[in-house]
Amino acid sequence: MRYFVEIGKVGNSYSGRIHQGSFGTAQDLTGLALGENHPLTINGKAYELGELVKRFIDYEPEDMQKIFNESGLVTIGEHLFAQVFGKVKISPSQYKPIEVRIVTSDVHVARLPWVLLANQGIFVSENGWSVAQSIKVDYEDCELPPSPRVLIVAPEPIDPDLPQTDAQQHIEELEVLLSRANSLHTLERNLRVAYEWDEFTNLVETFKPHVVYYYGHGEGDFNNSSLIFATGLKSRKFLKPVKDVANCLRNASRDLRLVYINCCKGDSGGLLGAGWQLGDFAPAVITNTTYSQAGAARAQAGALLNSLLIMGTPPHIAVTQMRSNLVNWNLSFGDVRWMTPVLHCHYKEWKSNPPTPVTRLDRDPHWRYKLDRFKQFSDIAQRTRTMLKTQKPRSLAYLWYGKQGQGVELFQNRIKIELQEDLTDKLIYEVSPRWPNEFYIPHRSFTDMLTEAFNARSLDEIPGIIRSESRSISGRQTLVYVRHEPITPNLAIDPSLISTYLRWWDSNFVPLITGQVFGLLGISFIVKKPDRFKAAFIDGEKINAIKFRNLAFYLLDEMGGLELSDLLDFIRFHDIPLPEGQEETILNGILQDCDHQYEKVLEALKDIQERAWVKTDTSTYTPDQSRQDYDYN
Repeated sequence: MRYFVEIGKVGNSYSGRIHQGSFGTAQDLTGLALGENHPLTINGKAYELGELVKRFIDYEPEDMQKIFNESGLVTIGEHLFAQVFGKVKISPSQYKPIEVRIVTSDVHVARLPWVLLANQGIFVSENGWSVAQSIKVDYEDCELPPSPRVLIVAPEPIDPDLPQTDAQQHIEELEVLLSRANSLHTLERNLRVAYEWDEFTNLVETFKPHVVYYYGHGEGDFNNSSLIFATGLKSRKFLKPVKDVANCLRNASRDLRLVYINCCKGDSGGLLGAGWQLGDFAPAVITNTTYSQAGAARAQAGALLNSLLIMGTPPHIAVTQMRSNLVNWNLSFGDVRWMTPVLHCHYKEWKSNPPTPVTRLDRDPHWRYKLDRFKQFSDIAQRTRTMLKTQKPRSLAYLWYGKQGQGVELFQNRIKIELQEDLTDKLIYEVSPRWPNEFYIPHRSFTDMLTEAFNARSLDEIPGIIRSESRSISGRQTLVYVRHEPITPNLAIDPSLISTYLRWWDSNFVPLITGQVFGLLGISFIVKKPDRFKAAFIDGEKINAIKFRNLAFYLLDEMGGLELSDLLDFIRFHDIPLPEGQEETILNGILQDCDHQYEKVLEALKDIQERAWVKTDTSTYTPDQSRQDYDYN
């Protein structure tokens, strides 16, 4: 159930209406006691509402103790509730999950602490009510796409007056949290970080984020709200009004769904605050009105982003659930900080596409890429490590092949994942070019293919883009992994064209990467007749005899079918529980049912793993039970 509460000022008095989206059934709200000069007695002393708002934003310790203690907060909340719902006759016995949206263009009303709404001594937030603000009633459905692009803005300017935010630790925590649920949410893929203002403006344009999360410092009072960025080689403090930040995001707002401003006083500026400026175009804005301490801010952000991006919870419910679990943040309803953060929104229905829940087998989230292929991968891994150590050659290129269903494409993922796990001090920058539809002029086709993949206008721009991705950290090696989509029989690409492409890569692309940047090129084929394919390369193109100047090329063994020894090694290495003494029987059954096909075997392994955990511990299985539960014979 959703209530819209529209409030405006006419002359010196406030009035409005309350409805559930239908103006025909709206109830008028007249004579609202919400003016700046309206008196309210708190803890035996009279204050004006305007004065209370100012004291709340100023956040003086004495006021927090004498005015904004639990009794004071309840008094304020009951007064606001009586103005809005006094005539609607909602009683505590009718409490159910209710969504309240305060819609106003009046700066004073917008600053009132609506999240405090309380009735008969009970904060409605305790009963699952969500309270949000909006500057307009117009709204439409909003969908957060699968694996949304998330931009983390985490400036750490060098300024002795600014306390440490532990931003780098926070980023690492968030990457671990999000990547465990979705492998695309890693720092080089759908998770990016801007540390400085110029990086922020560039990534807004090029990365086109769906979610923007700012974690840092803010400054604000009754007349302004600003975010603190860093700029220049010395990371100097750089103050940017929220209005400027909003203007940057507005110009590229087509993809934007959610903005989370996690800093002190991001919403204190009223008309110039984050909620007002960003809420005009972003469907959902989460921000703070008052102070927020770093430890609690990080914990709350982890809870909210987990709820929004992993659980798929709509923002108004995510914020409400966080408030109902204050004990985890070491807060209570007697601490004014529980009011942070505040939600501004104007969506109708919020739809998410959360990642598939992780199973017990996915405690190593990349397990499915590590079945067999040890020989092929060890070849790539060893030669890549040697190249980076000796800095020769400048690039490696690999070609592998196999039949449909033998994991040709999964092997591409394995290269990136395992190299990143092994080369922890290197940056692996991955791009995925798409093969063009025609190759009438190969040089032009190859050039267009690579510039599109790097989002560049010319080949000459690519080195600068690579440097930008690596943040120009002195001495840090970068491995540019160019992984092509698998070439299937319906693509008109034959071995002679690949030979031409390798020569072009050697003479046109590799010379662009210099210094501590190296290349790794991956090309794969899905073929119907592997033996004939191999002969076309070895005997027809004599590809192993081609002499390259900057490149070392290797043709890997066929990605063939799996055998029993492969599966035995895999289940023992990953501790997949199978009934004792029945491993070979079960695995042979899998191989027969799946015709030794790599991808089908993976799904069968996942299936038996899940059933084993659901059933019981493996020590309780008997041979008869195992034959029934694992019917692969």
